[in-house]
Amino acid sequence: MGFLSAANRHLLLFSLIFLSITLGFCLLRGILGPKFTDRVVAVNMIGTKTILLIAALALLLREPYLLDVCLIYALISFLSVVVLSKTYMTAYNRKQAAQKPCTALAADSAAESGSSPDAGKSSGGAV
Repeated sequence: MGFLSAANRHLLLFSLIFLSITLGFCLLRGILGPKFTDRVVAVNMIGTKTILLIAALALLLREPYLLDVCLIYALISFLSVVVLSKTYMTAYNRKQAAQKPCTALAADSAAESGSSPDAGKSSGGAV
């Protein structure tokens, strides 16, 4: 029974080290990500890996209250991704709305000047 406990302890320590290394890579992706969506996905991965780290620590230290902390952190992580997504969509919609009137104005001015594609055609009837 002691060997099994030692094997589990080593497995948890290895998992903690591996998760910490991959957490560093996610942090790097969050900083260097070329697009905003890459950064949002990196924040989500960082939150998920942190939840796994806290859960592994709860098992390793045999402290069940850390699982409650893990659940609270999961809720906070989820809300942060929702807020970031909402902020991005609001900014994207504002950008699209700012660009749309410019194209509508160009179409209106072309219609007023008579340069529409149908302006040069005849009615097709015999005179």
